[in-house]
Amino acid sequence: MSSAGDVNGDGFDDLIIGALPSNPYVAASGFSYVVFGKASGFDATMDLSDLDGSNGFRLDGEAPYDFSSFSVSNAGDVNGDGFDDLIVGAPGANPRGYNSGSSYVVFGKASGFNATMNLSDLDGSNGFRLDGEKDDRSGISVSSAGDVNGDGFDDLIISAPFADSNGIDSGSSYVVFGKASGFDATMNLSSLDGNNGFRLDGEAANDRSGRSVSSAGDVNGDGFDDLMVSAPYADSNGIDSGSSYVIFGRSDFTDDDIDFPGTPGDDVFTGTSAAESFAGGNGNDRMIGRGGADSFDAGDGNDYIRILGDDFQFVDGGSGIDTLGLAGSGFNLDLSSVIDNIHGIETIALYGVGDNTLTLTAQDVIDLSGSTNTMKVKGNAGDSMVGLSSGWADGGVHGNFHTFTQGEAVLLVGVDVTTDFPVV
Repeated sequence: MSSAGDVNGDGFDDLIIGALPSNPYVAASGFSYVVFGKASGFDATMDLSDLDGSNGFRLDGEAPYDFSSFSVSNAGDVNGDGFDDLIVGAPGANPRGYNSGSSYVVFGKASGFNATMNLSDLDGSNGFRLDGEKDDRSGISVSSAGDVNGDGFDDLIISAPFADSNGIDSGSSYVVFGKASGFDATMNLSSLDGNNGFRLDGEAANDRSGRSVSSAGDVNGDGFDDLMVSAPYADSNGIDSGSSYVIFGRSDFTDDDIDFPGTPGDDVFTGTSAAESFAGGNGNDRMIGRGGADSFDAGDGNDYIRILGDDFQFVDGGSGIDTLGLAGSGFNLDLSSVIDNIHGIETIALYGVGDNTLTLTAQDVIDLSGSTNTMKVKGNAGDSMVGLSSGWADGGVHGNFHTFTQGEAVLLVGVDVTTDFPVV
């Protein structure tokens, strides 16, 4: 539970209380209760089921096992409308793969609260959802970050302690900047680019950095709010001695180390054989890698990313319909061996000099494609696709694609690509 700030702007601070079942095996979507403050008239006890919109309201999680309300907090005034906002973490949500996690920001307002609100109803005008990456469990800890960049809008900090940025479970924390308007209903935390927010990565494997996150106020008195991030299993003074990090606020968080920084338009970047970093902006970008331990963070838009081998560091297509292209010839990309390093890709193009191979399972399709569970595979004669899981159903040829399904996974394979996997 936490202070909610003054959500309805009546001059009294309010409360937010998370409610998960005591039985961990219950399929919990989770509830969060907001109780309005007032001058007097408090009884000794109050049943949270009595909230009716005038004295407070309930926020309901989207789906079973989301565990929304695992962490709840005042979010500050994220959109600068004079009302405090709320943030609710749901680390069990699966919008971008299993346990990717979501965090929900609910905007405050003067009146018009219903007794209950489903978090799925957030549409950008009344709040928005922030989605993590597969297995990161983003939203385990959420908090207002204060005004980290000094632009007059309160910011957010969201933890993902099981992220693997610097080794397994090294952990990451995401800072999302507030603004006056222009919120989409959903935002991928992977799209943060220094202009709309940034990511803080744990130092080493198993640190679980971000297990707890918070605003630290203005620690050094420079006019910018600062941040605090815990890493309970860091080994700085012995095994699991733990560390806590204070990060000073400042006006500019753009990354000078990015070799190819994106713009709001459609960018075309061509790399070299060295290890390089690509960061797309809001447009439909084209990023061409030439080998090496490259990192691709495409951001918004329908982007195309091309790799020359499997020695890349990571690929994140971000939002939109994104394509991963395989260059060269005789390249076999086994998704099962690199799935933790690829996110947000809806199409894989085997086009190259020739005879490229894609190897995958049904779970790879689900993990890679986010919420759509659908992947397209394009290629020429001589290219092939190998399935490692059994039980695919042949849905026949429709247009230029051969359809295969297994459970929730849908695979659309170009008719020129040779397929080699068991079907029922």
